[in-house]
Amino acid sequence: MGALYGIFFLGIVCELFLFLPCITIVNRFAGRQHGRMQWAFRILLRLWLRLLWACRLLVSVPSKGKPVEGPCVVVSNHPGLFDVLFLIRDIPRMCVMVKRALAKRLPLGPLFRSAGYVLSPDYEHASPLECVDEAAEKIRRGYKFMVFPEATRSPKGRLGRFSAGPFMLARSAGVPVQPVLIRNNPPFLPKEDKWYFPPLRASTIELEYWEPLAPPGPGEEREFAKGLEARYRAAMSPCREEDLPCRSGSGENG
Repeated sequence: MGALYGIFFLGIVCELFLFLPCITIVNRFAGRQHGRMQWAFRILLRLWLRLLWACRLLVSVPSKGKPVEGPCVVVSNHPGLFDVLFLIRDIPRMCVMVKRALAKRLPLGPLFRSAGYVLSPDYEHASPLECVDEAAEKIRRGYKFMVFPEATRSPKGRLGRFSAGPFMLARSAGVPVQPVLIRNNPPFLPKEDKWYFPPLRASTIELEYWEPLAPPGPGEEREFAKGLEARYRAAMSPCREEDLPCRSGSGENG
């Protein structure tokens, strides 16, 4: 894993000193477009995820369904460290809510800004509403916006509580919610595991795109979050209602 992280860091260096200067020049003359850096991200992430596959660490299977066309708020469970990379790879024109700590610990701030990504709220120095306004602005410009309702990685093999924030964003922007279910078995580097200690056997990951949902009405965001969370829990359960009595291993999510 140390060697693989070294390759990942080289990719960041490549983006900083090769892609970013070129894209900055193009933006200056042709107008700023977040999609240019997002395209660069997708190319490099394809290579990185292909390398993980070649090492038999993280193996993806074909996705179910397709992302909705046009602006929307994309939400998903977050079982492992790298599942967000599959979403970025597979969904074009998508901005992402990223942890502010990443921009501080790694030299990623300029890359995030070029791609139109939004840093998570700085509760000590700013209002969380600033992040919502910034995300809504990306949606108005025609981008999708992705945020994890759990705000962090899921508990190992389980699901955290959904916050209402992503659904407040969908309501204020007037766009649908695109739920994505990620099945990752065994979870690849969940929150409880060390970042340098992958599973002993290959981890498989599958994305399932659900039908888009109309945004909640005013004041209905928390109930909407609870309802969608319950739907995720049912889908992740080893026993699906339509398959009762339960068949061993049906619908497992690591």
